Amino acid sequence: MKLYKFAATAALLAAVTTSCSEGQYWDEPGNVPTVCAFPKTAATLNIPASDPIPSSYDVTITRNNAGGSVTVPVTFTSSSPLLSGPASVTFSDGATSAAYTISIADGAKAGLTYSATISLEANEEMQLPDANRTFTFNLSKVLVLDWQPAGTAHTYSDWAGNEAPVAIPVEEAVNWPIDGQRRMRLISPYWYLEPAYAEEGHNIEFLLTTEGNAKAMYQAWQYMGEINEGDYLFFGCPANYGGYFRNQGDVFVMNGIVGYAASMTGSVSPGWYETMQFQWTGYGK
Repeated sequence: MKLYKFAATAALLAAVTTSCSEGQYWDEPGNVPTVCAFPKTAATLNIPASDPIPSSYDVTITRNNAGGSVTVPVTFTSSSPLLSGPASVTFSDGATSAAYTISIADGAKAGLTYSATISLEANEEMQLPDANRTFTFNLSKVLVLDWQPAGTAHTYSDWAGNEAPVAIPVEEAVNWPIDGQRRMRLISPYWYLEPAYAEEGHNIEFLLTTEGNAKAMYQAWQYMGEINEGDYLFFGCPANYGGYFRNQGDVFVMNGIVGYAASMTGSVSPGWYETMQFQWTGYGK
């Protein structure tokens, strides 16, 4: 039994020896190329309304073997000057990962999305895969609108058929972040116009220019707070049905349609013409 084991061992060693290069115990593998990439190709940073926006964000970049120190060129592009990044990233000696830091300057507004793209560039010491060589970063902070009183709309409605103007409160979102726009709303207009048919709490929102003139309805269709024969009723001013939102001085006209849908989230079908006209006491303020 012992002689058998010795013979088998000798045969195994002979096989290994014949497969080795002369003067070596085994064939050493060739040089493995170093590959650099992003483990993740995108990240979105959503900041809660109560939290501050951080001053930076680190993006991890990896390589497949721990070699010496090496610097990889990077192209950084952004939709905003508030986001910036260096033109390269450096792997420390023996490290398989490196952090690329995106700097976030003060001034980012809640409710807006800021985007950046990082692209790894060719380097003699690194290979780049076709995939995972570009990283997309999105930053946003939750916007809680600060609605403040903004006068009164003395309103007539063809739908309600009121013969005397009805006073409807107007509010403005004073922290609306989009330049050149003011976001406004009529508070529960159809509840004020016909409380026997409409529920309170359903507003009609619209956008004004900085100067306070009509710009656009905030949404194509907005729930009126009314239900007719099981259908939910919506108000909108679609241009393809001749709708518009205009003003001449402090008199504003929403010429549109009352639409209906089987549910609050269902597809809205046009039903009846509706024109809402109001004189706004907050115009010019």
